[in-house]
Amino acid sequence: MNEKKLHILQLPSIYIPHGGQFVRNQAQALQEKGLIVNVLANVGINLRGFRKKYFTLPYFSYISKEDGLEVYRLFTRIIPKLVKWNHIIWAKRTVRLFEKYIKKYGKPDIIHAHFALWGGYAAFLIKQKYGIPYIITEHFSIMSNLCEYSRNKFKNWETPYYSAAYSNADFITPVSKLQIPKIRTFLTKDVPISPVTNVINTDFFYYKERKNDAEKINFVTVNGFYFQKGYDILIPAFDTACKQNPNIELTVVGENFEKKEFQNTLWKKVKHKDKFHFTGELTSDGVRNELWKADCYLMPSRAEGQPQATLEALCTGLPMVCTNVIPDSVAVKENSIMIQMENIELMTEAILKMSDTYKNYDNKSISEHAVNICCKDTFCKEIMKVY
Repeated sequence: MNEKKLHILQLPSIYIPHGGQFVRNQAQALQEKGLIVNVLANVGINLRGFRKKYFTLPYFSYISKEDGLEVYRLFTRIIPKLVKWNHIIWAKRTVRLFEKYIKKYGKPDIIHAHFALWGGYAAFLIKQKYGIPYIITEHFSIMSNLCEYSRNKFKNWETPYYSAAYSNADFITPVSKLQIPKIRTFLTKDVPISPVTNVINTDFFYYKERKNDAEKINFVTVNGFYFQKGYDILIPAFDTACKQNPNIELTVVGENFEKKEFQNTLWKKVKHKDKFHFTGELTSDGVRNELWKADCYLMPSRAEGQPQATLEALCTGLPMVCTNVIPDSVAVKENSIMIQMENIELMTEAILKMSDTYKNYDNKSISEHAVNICCKDTFCKEIMKVY
């Protein structure tokens, strides 16, 4: 007799084209293992960043075959300034979308929500009505709660929604153990919690030997210009380091560096502008090429969960300088110089130390360590135990 395949419904809070690639990666990995995996994607469209193409998006739900996955889609328009109202409406519309879903696909065995707010809260509402168990994978970087920036991001009105989502989950799988203490503050009863890794396409981001015999030392970082990414620390730190080591250069891959906030504050103070190279946002191929051209990776963030860009860099074999928001299972002494976040002087010292020692690292071992953490097989083994 054939064993019934487990039916998993992925319920992300964000999804392609506005983020959530990690959900697609996880769903594809599980599908390859023989599970029935579909995606329920209610994508919020913020009218503040209005674009003409949003007019052409349908107002009704529909099914789309994407990257080998069945995606039940809906686009919900977000009204500016009505933050709480928008999220509650999003959750209720997601429940209605789920009710359409089960008419076609039947009830899933498990709902796998991503982020407590608001996919986890929608899963809680569904469980109340249909009794379907759910797990929450928490990706939210501020849940690590290591600095004032993160702590100030939590709003009092969100607490009952976090509490309902987490406390009624059947399992919680944060991407980092650093998130667990904050998650526990929202629990009103015991819920099992265990970290489960993100999954990286390690067949794509793979080790490649570098042959850099030139004096120039190439650093790279992959992140857009956002406060949590710590460019207000990295840019002046690297500029100062250039004064002591004129052979270092930094390639920055990411968006938003044309903004006045960057140009009129950080950039105009930089004295060694010729040492910085901004590529803008790149495709995966472009990112990989920049990683392969580099000697070292920089991660200056003040808030992270388990950042995919960092894992991708490690998979290609790059040693890195990072802040202490990276899980210590990822950043070890064999691949990293880890420093306290939000410290320009420590970042400068670490950049200079890395420029002196990067050739001492075993790049292939760095790649193997990262691949063991975040490859498809590791992820599927861990998450299927939870299922």
